[in-house]
Amino acid sequence: MKKLALAALLAITPVTFAETLEHVEEEVHLAMETIQQLKAEINELKAAVKMQGEMAEASQSSIAKAAKKFSKITLGGYGELHYNDTETDAGAKSKSLDAHRFVLFFGYDYSDTVRFRSEFELEHALAKDTADGSGPGEVELEQMYVEIDLTDNLQTRFGVILMPVGILNENHEPPTFYGVERNDVEKYLIPTTWWSGGAELIYRSDNGIMLELMVSEGLEGTTAMDIRAGRQKSASAVANDLAYTGRLTYTGFPGLKASVFYNHQSDFTQVSSDNVDKLDLYGASAIYGFGDGFEVRAIHVQAEFDGKDESGAAFAAGLDEQQGTFLEASKRTGNLGVFINNSIVSGNAVSKMYTVMQYGISYWPMGTDTVVKVNYYDKEYSNPDGGSDADGIHIGMGYVW
Repeated sequence: MKKLALAALLAITPVTFAETLEHVEEEVHLAMETIQQLKAEINELKAAVKMQGEMAEASQSSIAKAAKKFSKITLGGYGELHYNDTETDAGAKSKSLDAHRFVLFFGYDYSDTVRFRSEFELEHALAKDTADGSGPGEVELEQMYVEIDLTDNLQTRFGVILMPVGILNENHEPPTFYGVERNDVEKYLIPTTWWSGGAELIYRSDNGIMLELMVSEGLEGTTAMDIRAGRQKSASAVANDLAYTGRLTYTGFPGLKASVFYNHQSDFTQVSSDNVDKLDLYGASAIYGFGDGFEVRAIHVQAEFDGKDESGAAFAAGLDEQQGTFLEASKRTGNLGVFINNSIVSGNAVSKMYTVMQYGISYWPMGTDTVVKVNYYDKEYSNPDGGSDADGIHIGMGYVW
């Protein structure tokens, strides 16, 4: 019996062992496939993690680059709103409110020695809105230049540049000067704001002397010799005759800024066939602060025209020599300032020969770069044919940022 059982067991054992071995092989094969699949998934995860790291690094690099680039950008601007209420001796009344200027500055520093500067302006709030396409205002590009430091003391500019003349032409932000309106000497004779396309060289010494030399587009006036009307504003400017400008400034004495300037062009009208030739525009200005808030400002401007035969109405009337003088005294205590100034204008017509007396106050809220201004205005003509004398009140607000 035992022999029969043993024989039966030996008979079935090879079959059972073979089946078991086959099953084990299948399990091992399945396990190997699972391991290979897990390896592939792990490799995919590693690649994904690596890619995310690279993306994060690239993103951080882009952010860093953008932040670095943004740090090189210069932004700013200024603006002013005016309300004028005047009445002439003849009884004509005038009241007006004007969003006179809205200006944006934009600059970019390419490096420590190369910079870009620009100024974009909207005047009188609205431009090109009437049926004939001529609105009350203008959109203007007052500055657009590249500035390069050649040495520690020598600098050059190329592009659209404010002319280096007078006091207000380059520094006319409302919180920096007294009176709601800019003075008439620097409005009609400088004529502020005056910019031109050209090139400028600037030298600053270590003892407070600065020399500026500029070559640019000239004015394009008429035989009426209206200087302000001759500004071309770099808008398809005629450049038959270029202008040459120089200014010497001294700031070596504490509180003092004194300048002399000269502008010359060989043909004021840019037309060789008329009777008006060269214009020489020159003058001197000074600002002196006494250190206790008391300040005086003065500027004198002279314009002299030459002609081929000096014929024509303007020469006959003596308008080939024009001049203007501006004097101001002011006192600032804290956030409040008071002033009085006087403008004497002798321009290209009897309507531009007059004296303007102004006095008033300026208030800078909380010591900020914002200002509220109120001033009395009194205008008297040198010649009764020029117009009726007028007086009134000017109120304004302004800011710079």
